[in-house]
Amino acid sequence: MVPRHRLLTCTPVRPNNRSSIAMASLLVATRTILSVEALVLSPTRRIGQTAALRFGGKRMEIENWESAGALPLLYGELKQLGLESNVAELEAFGFTVVPPEKVGPPEFHLEVKGAVERVVADRFGSLDAHIDRWDNVNDQLRFLIWEDPIFEKVTYNPAGLGLVQYLLGTNCILSLVNAWVKGPGERRTGIHGDYLDPTRDALPPININANVHLMLTDYTKDDGAISFLPGSHRWRRQATPPESKYWADKAHAVEAQAGSMVIWGNHTWHGSYPKTTPGVRMTLQCEYMRPRFQPQEPFRETVTQEALDRNPVRFAGLMDVYGPFPFGKNDRIMDDRQLDAPPGTGHDQPAEKYCSLFDTEPAKGRVALRPKYDYFAHDGLMAWERYAAYGEKVRAKREAVRGSERQ
Repeated sequence: MVPRHRLLTCTPVRPNNRSSIAMASLLVATRTILSVEALVLSPTRRIGQTAALRFGGKRMEIENWESAGALPLLYGELKQLGLESNVAELEAFGFTVVPPEKVGPPEFHLEVKGAVERVVADRFGSLDAHIDRWDNVNDQLRFLIWEDPIFEKVTYNPAGLGLVQYLLGTNCILSLVNAWVKGPGERRTGIHGDYLDPTRDALPPININANVHLMLTDYTKDDGAISFLPGSHRWRRQATPPESKYWADKAHAVEAQAGSMVIWGNHTWHGSYPKTTPGVRMTLQCEYMRPRFQPQEPFRETVTQEALDRNPVRFAGLMDVYGPFPFGKNDRIMDDRQLDAPPGTGHDQPAEKYCSLFDTEPAKGRVALRPKYDYFAHDGLMAWERYAAYGEKVRAKREAVRGSERQ
């Protein structure tokens, strides 16, 4: 397992900063000490280090700073979930493991596992009757989200989505939901980074996409665990074939209980080990991305109103049903629908647009499917006229909100 760290105090770091700058900011603004299991400090030294992190006898208070947008709100909820050390691990090592008790009750991952097994049976035959078919196989089950409502719930699990939003922003959308099933044999995933454009040698410093793997079976190296190169997220490039071969057996194997989650951004190099034990290794994968990029699976095109109604409001944002793109002749979509969209559904990230990780109430009519737009129509207005009219609507809505708050 990755060494656990305890984050004593933290200044929020914007996810869109350069990785090196973000890391430097974290180190300057925080002091992280190894847990007692990793480094035993004398009582005097521990007291001295703790005191050094105090200013005026008080710990740093996280406030809703306007300059930080929605990040203080997100950080506060991550703190409630006990995930501060996971934030530090993402910054320091490029990946983190969340234990089962912070993901959900035992029946949660068991329900997901049962749903994956049913999909396997529908597509390839049951594992009990056709287990030999998985010998020397490491395969993916694509486009699972509508196969069972439990898959929808995984996409907004507070621990997974919260840490992903730290990496990508609180307006991220869903890119794919699939499962990995690996049988015994030599099959493994080569060392790589999750770049949307694998042809580019150099990548932007921010994370564009990020992954959550919900482990549905126990993970050990012998069981073909996923593996990581800690710190490789700072290299910001794809692994070359010689590098992939060199690091294959040197990568850190994630060993964790079923029900755990592992989260990482697209810069972090990772792969997996061969499975040398009987049976199959199973994982549900949710990949997220920043808006304006093409998702890997057609969620906005296939989501139903029933699915939006039975899930929380943030699920509509993950489906990107309120996104302003693509452009038509009338420029981006600027209609009253976007003005009335609930927090967590659009592409904005100010604090007033933040949707709580703990908002799990079904939307039930508060969100709606994207209408069919006529992209060939033109209203005769110039772009500046259209933007000015839309700006007036925005100002009027803000004034109405302020007026209701004063009453």
